[in-house]
Amino acid sequence: MNKPKKVRNPLRKRLFRELLHDFGKYVVIFTFIFATIAMVAGFLVSDISLKTAYDESFEEYNVEDGHFTLLTPAEDGFFDGMERYYKVKVYENFYADREADDGDAVRVYRLRKDVNRTALWEGDYPSGMGEIAIDRLYAENNGYSVGDTMIIEGRRFRVSGLVALTDYSALFKNNTDMMFDAKQFTVALLSDIDFDVIQPGEMKYCYSWTNDDRALSADECKQKAEDIMDWLSGRAILTDFLRRADNQAIQFTGADMGGDKALITTLLYVVMAVMAFIFAVTTSNTIEQEAAVIGTLRASGYSRGELLRHYIALPIIVSMIAAVLGNLAGYTVLKKYFASLYLHSYSLTPYHTVWSAEAFWLTTVIPLVILVTVNLLVVSRKLRLSPLRFLRRDLSRRGRKRVMHLSHRLRFLSRFRLRVIFQNVPSYLTLFLGIFFANLLLLFGIMMAPLLDNFRETVMDSKIANYQYILKAPVSTSDADAEQYCLNELLDKPSKEEVMVYGISPDSGYFRNISEKSVPAGDEILISEGYSEKYGYLPGDEVTLKEKFSSKSYSFRVKEIVHYPASLAVFMNDDLFRRTFDKDDDDFTGYLTDRRLTDVKDAYIASVITEHDLVVIADQLDDSMGLVFPIIGGFATLLYMLMIYMLSKLILEKNAKSISMTKILGYSGRETGRLYISPTAWVVMISLVVTLPLAAIAMRYIYNYYMLQMKGWLTFFIAPATYARMLLIGVVSYFVVSAVQYLRIRRIPMEQALKNNE
Repeated sequence: MNKPKKVRNPLRKRLFRELLHDFGKYVVIFTFIFATIAMVAGFLVSDISLKTAYDESFEEYNVEDGHFTLLTPAEDGFFDGMERYYKVKVYENFYADREADDGDAVRVYRLRKDVNRTALWEGDYPSGMGEIAIDRLYAENNGYSVGDTMIIEGRRFRVSGLVALTDYSALFKNNTDMMFDAKQFTVALLSDIDFDVIQPGEMKYCYSWTNDDRALSADECKQKAEDIMDWLSGRAILTDFLRRADNQAIQFTGADMGGDKALITTLLYVVMAVMAFIFAVTTSNTIEQEAAVIGTLRASGYSRGELLRHYIALPIIVSMIAAVLGNLAGYTVLKKYFASLYLHSYSLTPYHTVWSAEAFWLTTVIPLVILVTVNLLVVSRKLRLSPLRFLRRDLSRRGRKRVMHLSHRLRFLSRFRLRVIFQNVPSYLTLFLGIFFANLLLLFGIMMAPLLDNFRETVMDSKIANYQYILKAPVSTSDADAEQYCLNELLDKPSKEEVMVYGISPDSGYFRNISEKSVPAGDEILISEGYSEKYGYLPGDEVTLKEKFSSKSYSFRVKEIVHYPASLAVFMNDDLFRRTFDKDDDDFTGYLTDRRLTDVKDAYIASVITEHDLVVIADQLDDSMGLVFPIIGGFATLLYMLMIYMLSKLILEKNAKSISMTKILGYSGRETGRLYISPTAWVVMISLVVTLPLAAIAMRYIYNYYMLQMKGWLTFFIAPATYARMLLIGVVSYFVVSAVQYLRIRRIPMEQALKNNE
């Protein structure tokens, strides 16, 4: 006996008609989902590809597990016992800090073959006298190419190649710097001929070590490093000791990539949640318009499940196609753009594209799950009503709605517009939510440039001196205006972040804004504004600091907070400083002066802090992220326009019959538009005004959270003009969309009022 053929579900035939009927809506949503997923996929695949190359470089290029610097070079065989006992390999990794004629700092190494090996991007390694290979990113920022001439301390060098040093993926000159500097600092390689002529007094006797067992856990690596430091401390004079996990030049890049991925995926999920609610609201509106048809189908035997699958099918199909095509665009086109952003920030080794299942999961599977879940919840709730309720078009879940009383003192048109708002509360709530998220994105895109400018201005206003000299040993100077000060680098004990501890004279001529606060004479301290903001320290609190290379700690009571945004800093009386850190009464660390010291030899100078060093964090963020801010602002503006267009379109469709009736009654297209578009204008304007402070509050929490993951601190700041710009963008976006909706109203025919007149 032949089985009867399965009857094809006739509801499937309606999908294409529904797509054509709402073609504009689906095109807009498709485009937005496509663009969003394309950008996120492009970002993630470039992030994962570069992060993979970064992670693999540790093994491929034999990157150090740590390094230390000795005051004098070690004798032959000095490390033999340490290598055998602690199962490590020690490599000579000497370097010297030079200065180019344009003032840029150049750290030169011998061509390295065993540890921290180098990746060659272009050209060749230096092989003869007068040749140098410089960092690729520094060359890009300063316009150097292979074959160009670079002048360093009066000597001409030919740039033989562009390289990436694997222990300098982020170009930190000093590990205590708030931000790396790829514009005025570079690492470079010299041939043996040129490196051997560097004078001993200019050389830094740095040694790198690698563990024989490269699979040690983080705790085991930490313990081994502490053991090595203890071994060295009893046998040599250490001037620096840094394990890989604490080395910003190595670790900062990987940490930043991981944080970026979390941020961008969160953004994707927020946008997809908003898109899901738009789909759900528009589908609910379709169900209300087709209530009688649904009631007939339910009475004819169609189940809720069949109708549910039908009404969420088109949103899911459109979203799936957008997601797949978005991934293709991200993997092929946009990945190159986002990779270029990373390569413009970090000095990375060459990479190849990694086809990541994780990226597909994050950009396709999870967003579609969000969309399906939201639509299932909203649409299934709508379809729970009985067939009779659908046939009667009684879709309220609260029984018969009572019409809200509006005062007759209000004009008729005002009451009419309020009725339109009350009839579309779910749509307007979704619009409010979408505008909030759009404002949050727009605020981030607009606020950062003024924030960085404000940071530069405040740092310049509160700077201590034009030059801050840090000496290797106390030496005298004939400059009468130079002022001695004390300095120590400690760690904030809870966070392990570096804090600069200054010992200053109560009558200091350079710490003016601090001297005005009166330097405490007892055991109290002053702390910088940034230190207070980042970790919440207030006057009266106790601050505990610890030594970097030992467990010794110190506790102080905060007297006041001073305006000094350049770094996380503590200020105390110089007598307290010397007493606390067991220094001689005449001991000092360096000089403060407004002009260069000409009578202090370079051999005695550890470093010089200038204006550029104080604002490098702002300059580097502006350089690396400056291209991203406008993209985020444009993306937020498109989100504005999409939200307003979709939901105002929905409201017009829901009221098409009433609009047609007003035309029959003699209202012109312009007057009808004022009746139905003005309510949306009210909601948009109110939403814009209300969400501006809400977005600012949310952004402060987000900003503070991410700044806690970074070293240093940039004070949160929103320029007053930012709010005006955001409001202007929102208003202009609305008027562009409302002009389109006016045209839609004019196209609604009068005979619409005679249709579906149940």
